[in-house]
Amino acid sequence: MVLSGFEQQRWLLLILFSLVICLPLGLYPASAAQLPGITRLALECFRSGRLEPCQRALLRAEALQRRAGAQDDYSCQTLLLGLEADVIMSQLQAGRGDDALELLDEVNKVCQGL
Repeated sequence: MVLSGFEQQRWLLLILFSLVICLPLGLYPASAAQLPGITRLALECFRSGRLEPCQRALLRAEALQRRAGAQDDYSCQTLLLGLEADVIMSQLQAGRGDDALELLDEVNKVCQGL
């Protein structure tokens, strides 16, 4: 069975969201040291759209997002959820360009000390 480009994107998005939802809470402990790591991975994902750096960026962002939620840091948590969406869209070759980079900068500002 051959899927159209849209159907492939839809299935990839479904698989990625399923993966994120099924991650155990403590898979990647979050710390302030991870913010530079998420930045590097997210930038590589945004530039290349390759699966491996995008998956790693998604996993890091998810761990940080869960930590922010546990600490009632909802501003940071919301920004990290947006970053996760940008990473997924980059994998689907539908990234937001400069808007995604601005969001990444905001994540680094708001989420310091997480």
